[in-house]
Amino acid sequence: MDNNIAVSMRHITKAFGTKVVANKDVSMDIEKGEILALLGENGSGKTTLMNMLSGIYHQDSGQIFVNGEEVHITSPKDAYDLGIGMIHQHFKLVDVFTATENVALGMDKKVAKNNKEIAKAIEDICDKYGFDVDPKMKVYNMTVSQKQTLEIVKTLYRGANILILDEPTAVLTPQETDKLFTVIRNMKADGKSIIIITHKLNEVLAISDRVSILRKGEYIGTVQTSEATVQSLTDMMVGEKVELDIERPEPVSPEKRISISHLTCLDKYGVKALDDVSFDVNSGEILGNCWRRSQACSTRKRAARSSIMTPRTGSSASWSDFPSPPSRRWACRSPLFPRTVSAWALSAAWA
Repeated sequence: MDNNIAVSMRHITKAFGTKVVANKDVSMDIEKGEILALLGENGSGKTTLMNMLSGIYHQDSGQIFVNGEEVHITSPKDAYDLGIGMIHQHFKLVDVFTATENVALGMDKKVAKNNKEIAKAIEDICDKYGFDVDPKMKVYNMTVSQKQTLEIVKTLYRGANILILDEPTAVLTPQETDKLFTVIRNMKADGKSIIIITHKLNEVLAISDRVSILRKGEYIGTVQTSEATVQSLTDMMVGEKVELDIERPEPVSPEKRISISHLTCLDKYGVKALDDVSFDVNSGEILGNCWRRSQACSTRKRAARSSIMTPRTGSSASWSDFPSPPSRRWACRSPLFPRTVSAWALSAAWA
């Protein structure tokens, strides 16, 4: 086997029950000191495949080789012992613990008790790769980006040379994404192998050295990023030529259906969850709302579609063509809007 191969997966198959085959006969390699993008549509088996490499699942059949030797990974501890760590899309942190205490979790008792040494190691890792983590900061005071950084530092502290990042930019701003990419390049320069699970084509082209594509649980192929384009990667993901220029006709004779004006809501603790929110929804259109993942995401849905929360200020909402306040069930089933839009759009005026 090539000495430059860090991990080799051969004929990996994983099924859940008798009907759902998440991965079918997948064979692929991860090279030392490279950034590999694992690309595929939602449900293509990307995370499941990497969960087997990180010890969350065990394959039903197939072999995994690390540095040329066949290994059997049955737990995350086995993976860490082999220098493999995964940073999941949903962070595995204890909110009331500090960064140092989170890093210490799961370590040998003698190591875990020495917080000063762990804090010093965290600072050294941050200086080496360009991270920004305060070892004394509580997790509940951290931003999403800081929590993700802590997860990466925690993985590096455990000695990982092969890092798997599951949808690492899903909750980051463009500025935070650029900073993360800088850190990833620093880790690559230090000889780390990094696997990025994603479906964002522009980011794949910006950060990776090679791209491996999965489709419906099967391995399609690996290409050099320098030879790939958004169109070619899309065609491999979908299995047919896809037209990327989508026609977006303007709504015909749009009429204002819903108007929410200066809506402010407090949560059950009295903390301001929505602050002066205003928007209109017109007939014949699909309205998209983009939000950072936070408490406000669930709050805006509750305030807008049901009677769970009471608007504190603002005219909240005005309606046309509705003689009486719609029920929550009606709101969720409304034919006017997709579910993602109706979750925002309905019933704040009668909360």
